[in-house]
Amino acid sequence: MKVNRETKRLYVGGLSQDISEADLQNQFSRFGEVSDVEIITRKDDQGNPQKVFAYINISVAEADLKKCMSVLNKTKWKGGTLQIQLAKESFLHRLAQEREAAKAKKEESTTGNANLLEKTGGVDFHMKAVPGTEVPGHKNWVVSK
Repeated sequence: MKVNRETKRLYVGGLSQDISEADLQNQFSRFGEVSDVEIITRKDDQGNPQKVFAYINISVAEADLKKCMSVLNKTKWKGGTLQIQLAKESFLHRLAQEREAAKAKKEESTTGNANLLEKTGGVDFHMKAVPGTEVPGHKNWVVSK
C-alpha cells in the first residue's frame, strides 16, 4: 500500500528556552520526514526571552499527522507544555513559488507571441518602421509617415 505523504507546516508553541533544532527534529521525525525547523524567540523590552515557539516542515501521511497531534499536543516536554497546530505556509516560501510561476509564465508568453505572429502572418508592430520601406510579408504595403 502506497502512503500519500504531504509536506505540512506545524506551529509548535510552549517550548522551553533551551530547546534545540536537533531536539525538535528527533521528537517529530518518528511521525514523518522533518525537512526544516525554525525556532523563534520573542523577547520583552529588556531583551529577556518571553516566548519560544517553532515552525516545522514535515512530510507526513494524514494518519501520522493526526497521531502526532494527539500524542504530542498538550504534553509536557523539556520544561514546557507543547501546543501543536497546523500553520500557514511560510510567506517567503510562497513568495519564491509565485516568482518562479510568474517567470515561467512570462517566458512562455514571450515565445508564444512570436509563434502566434509567425502562424497568422501578422506584423510585429514593436519593431521600428522607417517611412517608405515595405512591410515584411505584405506585397505592395509601404510604411507611411
